[in-house]
This record gives sequence, C-alpha cells and structure tokens, in this order.
Amino acid sequence: MKRLALSFGSGLLVAGITAVVWWNGFREPYAMADAPRVDVTVRAEKSRYPDVRETAEDVDTLVRVYVQRLKGGDAKGIAELAGPAYERPGPAAAQYVRTYGRAAGGPVEVTVREGVVSYFNPVTVTYEDTGQRQELLLVKDDGHWWIGLGKGDPAAGM
Repeated sequence: MKRLALSFGSGLLVAGITAVVWWNGFREPYAMADAPRVDVTVRAEKSRYPDVRETAEDVDTLVRVYVQRLKGGDAKGIAELAGPAYERPGPAAAQYVRTYGRAAGGPVEVTVREGVVSYFNPVTVTYEDTGQRQELLLVKDDGHWWIGLGKGDPAAGM
C-alpha cells in the first residue's frame, strides 16, 4: 500500500512540475484584458507567400493587446510589449499613447506585410476614425512576437 501511495505521489509531483513548466514556458507573456473593448481586424496583405497569412495569425493577440493598451492609455503596458533587445521603450510608448490613443477607440485595421526575414514583420495599423496610419516592426524572439519599441537592435537576440 505504501508503494502505491509513493508511486501516486511521485506521479502527481511530475504532473505538477510539467504543468508549471508548460504554463510558464509556452503561454504568451501578454494577454487581452476584459476592458477596454477594442474593434481590431488583423489581416495579411495579399502575397504569394503563405507565411504572411501564418504570421498574421501568430501576431493577432499581440496587436490586439497593443491596441487595447493604447486605448486604455496604458503606456507602461505598451512598454512591456517591447522586444527584449530594446531599451527604454517607455518614452516611445508614451508618445504612441499621445498620438494614437484616442484613435484606438474606433475600428482599427492591422495589415501584416511581407517581412524580409521570418522573425521581423512590418505591420501597418490604420485607425479608421481618424485616418491615422502607424508603422510598427514586430520582432520574434524566444518564440514570442514583440513590438520593436525604443532603442535597440532587433537582431541582437537572434
């Protein structure tokens, strides 16, 4: 009986460790909040390469979180979306909130364009209510997409 209890306990320990590693290692480091609600459409530009469509699916959560934080005036939250190789993203994030924050309250269309390499992707963010357009560079590092925000070399972490 002791042996069965010990085996069961060991199994639970392994399952627990596996769950913690999965939770911390494979989930995205950012997530949508319940509020504010945003109206964001993410699409791939027309391309003969299927990876543009795949990238649009991959970056969907990131750009929605970006617009949500922008609408909420959360410059600190936007700075947290900066790629790991970028330093001092705070001033750029604050400028984005001042420039585009109000526009993020209406419909927003994000177009994922063809990147030169698979881990850099330019996107165009169009704020339909104001007609403003914003160009962002998305950088893939350590399995997650980030925004090129602040000073840094996007290829440093590659």
